[in-house]
Amino acid sequence: MQKLRTIYAFCMMGYALCMSAQHNIYINETHDGYNRVRIVNDVNQIDFGTEKVAFWSHADSTSFDVSAVNLMTLNERDPWRTKVMPEKYHSDFDFDIAFEEADKDCVKAEQEETDQASKYYDDFIAHSTWTKTVSIVFEGENARVSGDTDSLTITQEGAHLTITTVATGLQFILSGQSKNAGFKLYSEHKACIVLNGADLTNPTGPVINSQLKKRLFIDLAANTVNTLTDGTSYTKVKGEDQRGCIFAEGKLSISGKGQLYVNANKKCGIASDNYVHMTDGFIHIDNHAQNGKAVYGKDHIIIGGGVLRTYCNGLAAKGITSDSLLWITGGVVKSITTGDAVWDDEEEDYSSCCAIKSNWDMTIKGGTIYCLSTGDGGKGISAGHQEVISETKTNYPGTLTIEDADVYVRTGGKRIPEIKAEDSHGNKIGAAASPKGIKSSGKITFNSGNIYVRCSGGAAAEGIESKKTIDINGGKLRSYSVDDGMNAEGCYMRGGDVLICSSENDGFDVSFLFMYDGLLYTIGADIDQMGLDTDGKTFKVFGGEIISMGARNCLPYESSDQASVLCYVKGKSICGLALADADGNIIKAIPVPDTYKTVCALFSNSNIVVGNNYKILSYEKSFNDTPVTEYDFTQEKKSTTLESFK
Repeated sequence: MQKLRTIYAFCMMGYALCMSAQHNIYINETHDGYNRVRIVNDVNQIDFGTEKVAFWSHADSTSFDVSAVNLMTLNERDPWRTKVMPEKYHSDFDFDIAFEEADKDCVKAEQEETDQASKYYDDFIAHSTWTKTVSIVFEGENARVSGDTDSLTITQEGAHLTITTVATGLQFILSGQSKNAGFKLYSEHKACIVLNGADLTNPTGPVINSQLKKRLFIDLAANTVNTLTDGTSYTKVKGEDQRGCIFAEGKLSISGKGQLYVNANKKCGIASDNYVHMTDGFIHIDNHAQNGKAVYGKDHIIIGGGVLRTYCNGLAAKGITSDSLLWITGGVVKSITTGDAVWDDEEEDYSSCCAIKSNWDMTIKGGTIYCLSTGDGGKGISAGHQEVISETKTNYPGTLTIEDADVYVRTGGKRIPEIKAEDSHGNKIGAAASPKGIKSSGKITFNSGNIYVRCSGGAAAEGIESKKTIDINGGKLRSYSVDDGMNAEGCYMRGGDVLICSSENDGFDVSFLFMYDGLLYTIGADIDQMGLDTDGKTFKVFGGEIISMGARNCLPYESSDQASVLCYVKGKSICGLALADADGNIIKAIPVPDTYKTVCALFSNSNIVVGNNYKILSYEKSFNDTPVTEYDFTQEKKSTTLESFK
């Protein structure tokens, strides 16, 4: 992509740029006097006009004033990052989230469950035998049915089929094309639907409607491409749910070596009133409905293998969502939402888009997960709920656990409303929806894996938030946001490599912190914000390493096992600070943006020993410069403060 001067040259020519693949475009624009980054996802063409630049995604376009566009890139880059972070962290936030042709090569089946006592043993199609096969070939306004049909009661209207049976071991093979078709099944036994090159549209309801109380298998035949599309309105059936393009009243297990594309226009793409378990296959779902859901499980959702891609452009839509539990144990998941939050009159609150959401516990133990939410108030990953049951009954809000997974999350929206009302004391009041990268109403536990979060949209965009506590036991964790990089009631850190950064607020905002091991590097904004804020409450360091920079910082308690030093450097422009021993040997150096009027740095590591002498050094333009000694001091106690904020 090109800088602004090149854009103007394109504008003079009325230039249109067609892209060989669909990409997310990151646009640094000036809005109300401030710079902000906007994300337009899945772009395949850019039209440059004299006043507007238009980005085309699917059949929709998004326009920007040419005069406001400062920079466009395929990967978001911003000047703050290169100044404030050590260079080794810069590339951690350049990841893109887009649908690519190469996704089809990433399909890997979930390892088959071999324990027959397991609740999910029967979810694997290999453990079932099909003794009767029915072939259904759709041909425009008609459908041909053949095979083991003796046990079936078939009602047919054109290409719409309703089948009732009491037989066991039934397998239905669906193929052919129709723009006006549907398949509904009634049975008391489990059954299998094989999609064998089916391209079907039902303008008035689900394409596949399973009223089975038992398990329905959907098998994607190898080397086939299948496309299912529902209508924008459904014909109601009294006493029956029909929640989406593929709907199952009972359990739904999906596997196979083929491809499935679902176009959902009314409600959900794939839905079950019990649970959904994906073990294999390639599935792509487009959902265009307000409050729509690409994949929905009333009970829970399990993703153990395959590739699942969801794209939702409706207001307050959800990519993958469960009313109860959600587990990801393998596979590749890419979930993108682009709609804004909307006001819900019934709840008297805003309802937001979210890429992956559960109302209770969410567990991610494996796989590669990509979440992008570009609309105002949008969330990447959200677990739990905030329902108040009663004063006498304990409310269990749900938890989030991540381990052995690669997780990439981006949000590009801002809070809605962007400016909240305040009471007479200056406290913000009224409902709002704030963008979050990763959020849980209960405890969050990071055990291992690689987690990258980037929230760049604007007001109140927070990286990681728990309404309870966060336990960090290991893994690589990166969070970079406009608002708090990480926010929680408290944190226990026992390991891991953690970088947390905010461009406009506190880096790490918790009410207490117990640090036992690992590396914690936090960065806050330059105007009266903290790198690490524990609200002046419990802050104890027993081991590990802390580096924190901001306009201010909290100081660990004197009762800590490990020593810490907090220093202030005021009234000068510098590019870096360093903690050194008495001989000037560098123990730890950190970059400092020249925008800071006052910089406060906190160092805590095993090299700081009570009774020893140390120096705080500053560098004007480069770490290659001769440093200035800001402080030459003796670590007289566990927690030492050099100067103060005022």
